[in-house]
Amino acid sequence: MLSKYVEMLTNELKYSIPENIIDEVRDRTDIVEVVSKFVSIKKVGKNFKGLCPFHSEKTPSFTVSSEKRIYHCFGCGAGGNVFKFVMEVQNISFVDAVRQFAESAGVLIPQANKGNLNDPKYQEREALKKANELAANYFQSLFKESGKGLAARDYLKGRHFTGEILDQYKIGWAIPEWRGLTNHLRKTSNLSRKTVLQSGLVIEKEEGSSVYDRFRGRVIFPIQDAHGSVIGFGGRAISESDQPKYLNSPETPLYQKSQVLFGMNLAKQAIRKEDQAILVEGYLDQMRATQYGVLNTVATCGTALTAKQAAMLRNYASSVVMVFDSDNAGRDAADKGFEVLQEKGLQVKIVFLPEGKDPDSYIHENGVKKFLEKIKTAKPYLESYIDGVITRKNGNSTSELAKMANQVVPMLRKVQNLVERNSLVEYFSSEAKIDDAAFLMELKKSFSKNQSRVEVLETKTDSVLRLERHLVQLILSDKETAQKVLHAVNPEDFSSSVLRTIAITCSQKIQEDESLEIDKLIDNTDNPEAKDLLTQLGLEPLEFDSVEKSVTDCIKKFNSFHLKSKIKIYKKQRNEANIAGQTERSNEINRKIQEMYSALTH
Repeated sequence: MLSKYVEMLTNELKYSIPENIIDEVRDRTDIVEVVSKFVSIKKVGKNFKGLCPFHSEKTPSFTVSSEKRIYHCFGCGAGGNVFKFVMEVQNISFVDAVRQFAESAGVLIPQANKGNLNDPKYQEREALKKANELAANYFQSLFKESGKGLAARDYLKGRHFTGEILDQYKIGWAIPEWRGLTNHLRKTSNLSRKTVLQSGLVIEKEEGSSVYDRFRGRVIFPIQDAHGSVIGFGGRAISESDQPKYLNSPETPLYQKSQVLFGMNLAKQAIRKEDQAILVEGYLDQMRATQYGVLNTVATCGTALTAKQAAMLRNYASSVVMVFDSDNAGRDAADKGFEVLQEKGLQVKIVFLPEGKDPDSYIHENGVKKFLEKIKTAKPYLESYIDGVITRKNGNSTSELAKMANQVVPMLRKVQNLVERNSLVEYFSSEAKIDDAAFLMELKKSFSKNQSRVEVLETKTDSVLRLERHLVQLILSDKETAQKVLHAVNPEDFSSSVLRTIAITCSQKIQEDESLEIDKLIDNTDNPEAKDLLTQLGLEPLEFDSVEKSVTDCIKKFNSFHLKSKIKIYKKQRNEANIAGQTERSNEINRKIQEMYSALTH
């Protein structure tokens, strides 16, 4: 079998596929994903195992390493890389294997029929590389020029970046002129108008009469592929009045943002050595980490993580630590990133920095030691997710537990390893302080029955919460109804803290004779849950046949419940007073109890 492989390789040498293109195709191809199309494999430790496709066996001995990008059967001895695997399984040539993966990875390679590099598409890519390289050199020369690049140098000096790191990244400056780069390329190169336009470096006017520079008055960050070729650019405005803050090259035959991670060319060796990638969101975050020696760091450049980027990471490591902002946008990005990374078999941890901080500012202000401590103590993503769900809970009612569980269960269902999943269930129940045996049973049943939700019976507490929700809906329905409800009930008596917040806010607005428009109410509360609930209630249809009757019934039930609750408290106080021999106090409490009983009957 090996001799067959060598022969096929030898026969393909005449096609002269450039080595850098083969490397690029290999880097963009996920060997585990490819093998799994032909072999059923499961993760065992760092590797994946399954039954060998090259010989008959009952005990899995076929092993695939995503880290090393190879496979080997310890039964028959078959082994190789992703190209060899497909060649053997599909009985195709080396070139065909490379071309097959190149197509799915978006990599263009030269035509192989004449044994040369005259393929138009290949020449197109090479011309684009030349345009980008010339532009990168031009921008960098302007950055270093004493007069023209002063504003950019002052900006980055103020951000505490060293000259060495700026040189390493080929940081540049685009002068605030309409045709600075355009004129430079025209004078110093023989690049065609078509190539320059296709590169995205210049923009054609609508009438097509002339072109102008895309990047003007911006710090330039050359974007390089995993092999160090400049394939695109990011431009950062240094004036807050210039929008957008970041401007990126459009997608080209050379640059597909879904397949690129900023800094991968510098980080890949460190990622492989550490068996871990640190994933941040922006150029400056990645550069800051590199400047301080955290070399296994790459950036998504503010875009959502893609499956191809995740596959690229798994080619070098088995785990990823996401370091994202703690705001809602950062958490959303983390949720999406986790799913993509997990699907590729990566272990995922998460670090949320203090609000308002990113890796750039955090490392600068706190030092790299504290940053590395956060990386070292990073929680597994799902534990962090569970922590967030528990933090946002509203009480310990059965319905609230169900609400939390219904957020957690879909995420835990993505965990294929049963031991790991059970461990996370235990973690959830422990952190949420769930000691309800019946509820825990239902929670575990949801997995065995493949349910997406946890079904629970409504308790007395749940009934009260539903009642309070109805009252808030009535309050929000119109101002007159709100006045009736808030005149009859005390907003402070609401047991749900979120509903209480909304009711109190509405009461204040009514007292000030202001409207109860939901979009305005949202601005009057700092409670994120209250904001979310307000929009939900505002969009839900009212389920009342008669608003007037509903108001009467809900008020009666609400006051009845709270009177009974107060009676129970007063009875306890009366018993305490009797035991202490406080006759006068006991009698006073008893009068209050009788008044409440009287109120209940009316």
